[in-house]
Amino acid sequence: MRIFGFPIQVRPGFAMFMLLIIIINGVPMGPWLAGSVAFFTVLHELGHAFAARRTGANARISLEFLAGYASFTPVRPLQRWEKAGISLAGPLVQIITGVAVLLAMGVNPLAHDQYAADYSSFAIWWAGPVIGVVNLIPVLPLDGGNIAAEIIDFFTPGRGRALMIRLSVPLTALALMAMVLVDNLRPLVVFAALLLFLQLQTLSQLSSASPDKRRQAQILQQKILAETEDNAWRSGRPSLLHGQQVMSPWWDAHCRYRAGHSSATSVIIEDLLNTSTQRAPWWPPHAASAEQLEPLVVGLQRPLPEPTAQTDELSACSLLSVLRRTSRFEEAARYGAALFTQRPSLSVAVEVARNVCAMGHFDSAAQWLTVAGRVDEDSWLLLLALEEFSDLRVLRGRSDIEELVAQLRSEVTPPNR
Repeated sequence: MRIFGFPIQVRPGFAMFMLLIIIINGVPMGPWLAGSVAFFTVLHELGHAFAARRTGANARISLEFLAGYASFTPVRPLQRWEKAGISLAGPLVQIITGVAVLLAMGVNPLAHDQYAADYSSFAIWWAGPVIGVVNLIPVLPLDGGNIAAEIIDFFTPGRGRALMIRLSVPLTALALMAMVLVDNLRPLVVFAALLLFLQLQTLSQLSSASPDKRRQAQILQQKILAETEDNAWRSGRPSLLHGQQVMSPWWDAHCRYRAGHSSATSVIIEDLLNTSTQRAPWWPPHAASAEQLEPLVVGLQRPLPEPTAQTDELSACSLLSVLRRTSRFEEAARYGAALFTQRPSLSVAVEVARNVCAMGHFDSAAQWLTVAGRVDEDSWLLLLALEEFSDLRVLRGRSDIEELVAQLRSEVTPPNR
């Protein structure tokens, strides 16, 4: 589903949360409040998304249990004020729209006897301006916390978010105590408790996660991404993702192409041009068929963007793989060679070798594989490529390749699984 061009994923948890609001508040208040929360949540995330679009970024929205998330992929490094502006846009749109709706209803949002006189006005008052203002409280993961993190980062570069995570816990704990003690604030106790739980969880991960645990979490994340991306290409429908994970730009382009979008592949080029170090994780379109990828490759703008030292390796290697799988061997080899001069890596060298090998240039392919062994100390990955990739098996038997394999086997230490 798309609204104003933004992909929106509604997950089961969001519907469950709306149902929970109805059950807790009963009829007629429950439906009014659930509808208002749903409407203003979408509006809030659209505020973030439009602000991100103003910077040139690609944004998408996910609606989940308790909250919505607007993730975005910048096409250039963003200034701190731009990041803060994106965070501010959501609650600002929510507050302004909520106040405007109440005024249009003839209700003064500052007069309790007016906004509390009717179920509809009270639901709109609560879901619009109140939750919008709460979102500006300077604690993470609220928008106010993100804005505060950017401000702190201005004075202590690179430390803003970590400091805000540590400051958010005591601030929220104090607020929770006040809510327990003050009768009028007691309805907010559950919200503050959930917020504190999320903060403690984040703080625990930040302070105690060992390298092994972080690696295990990364492997699990990659597994979820791979399964979701692969299933989407096979079934035509993506399944659930977690947190800030997103589908690949190739899947986005595929969906846009099927919908008849005139510039479906622009998302792929935008991703290639994105030099941000804060990119939402995605998985390459390994499960896509050549038939699915062919129209996307045809639709790519030519010439392709020149690779630079800041070009993202995942994006570039995904492009190389897709070009190879759609038989654009020469184009892939040229792009890969240009990329290698900017960002030498084993993955790029192996991709170039596979493409020149497909063109029958076996000597050149062998040279690229030898180069791959020199630029990366992870001998296991190169050995795996030589033994598992069917298009490289034609090189086996060559004295230079057999020497390389023997050397790799003597050096290799298989990774822990």
